Amino acid sequence: MTGLPAVSLVIPTWNGLALLEEFLPSVIEACHSYSSISASPIELLIVDDGSTDSTLEWLLAKGFQRADDNGASAHEGAGAPVKLGFIANQRNAGFGVSCNRGVRRAAHRLVLLLNNDVRISRETIYGLTRHFDDSQVFAVHCQVFDMKSSRLVGTGKLAGFSRGFIRVHSSYVESGSPVGDASRPFYSAFAGGGSAMFDRNKFEEVGGFDELLSPYYWEDVELSYRAWKRGYKILYEPQATATHRISSTIGKLDRRPVRIIQQRNRLIFHWMHLHDRALLVSHLAWLMLVVVTAPIRLQPWFLVSCLKATAMLPRVLRRRSEEKQAARVSDRAIFALFDKLRHDSAIFPYERYEDLLNRPYRSPDDRK
Repeated sequence: MTGLPAVSLVIPTWNGLALLEEFLPSVIEACHSYSSISASPIELLIVDDGSTDSTLEWLLAKGFQRADDNGASAHEGAGAPVKLGFIANQRNAGFGVSCNRGVRRAAHRLVLLLNNDVRISRETIYGLTRHFDDSQVFAVHCQVFDMKSSRLVGTGKLAGFSRGFIRVHSSYVESGSPVGDASRPFYSAFAGGGSAMFDRNKFEEVGGFDELLSPYYWEDVELSYRAWKRGYKILYEPQATATHRISSTIGKLDRRPVRIIQQRNRLIFHWMHLHDRALLVSHLAWLMLVVVTAPIRLQPWFLVSCLKATAMLPRVLRRRSEEKQAARVSDRAIFALFDKLRHDSAIFPYERYEDLLNRPYRSPDDRK
């Protein structure tokens, strides 16, 4: 095929040498597969986030070159060679910071962000790039399977508002004609930062991942909602598949602090982006109820999350003011769009994995 765009792949990693050894071969294979049908330039860029293992030495041994060095190292194969490079953070800065740095350094407009514990199929890169002829597309994300259980864990996401909070984790799969039909793209509430392709120009225009949410969690939800409010759209592409070994990095950390940061960032997200006055009042009322009942529900850690979010309130309010001025689409308009999608006969919405057992759904193998 001719006329296909050049692509950069960016993979942040922290003490993930064993994961790179296991998962990088599939990524390189997918790069060569894409280059063989497109003959377009493609690069693979690793962002090392202050690792203390031997990641940098291993990358150098495998032919990766520091991105700031002169010249270029390439992995030869069918089609155009795959350019290999890496960036090294001096200290651990977190997921969002590392991704931002990688996207800024990427050579090409389309950037596929991948976790270091993700395996992609040979067709994945092409399946994502084909949607970017639409100038309003901000990002397109993969269909993701859990490596351990083979369960389908990443599909289209439906946005909504209930009991005081923006809900973005309701899911859907196609029912009937494939969602992957480029003539009828399907929307998704957010593109997960571990297996999604972004338009770099739009990514940088809206400001990339907000470092206010460092070191992890809710960065991709916040960025996606920000893009929706700026008038862009995010799509789900089930024919671009990825397999994920879930929580390979964060799973090693103490669960309690992780949970506190996760809920802190969830609150920051709401305070930054919930601009509809009535919805904001509803959020604050429900939040008070959740805070008061947290000890009864054996979730005293939620109080810590609230305190940490409140301590950041001056910075959050500044960001809120900026986003309110930049927004082009209202909260209610976004929720209405997804409510319409939720009732579309071409999709099967679900809340729990068990709901999929009797769904009218075809696996990727069934479509071949």
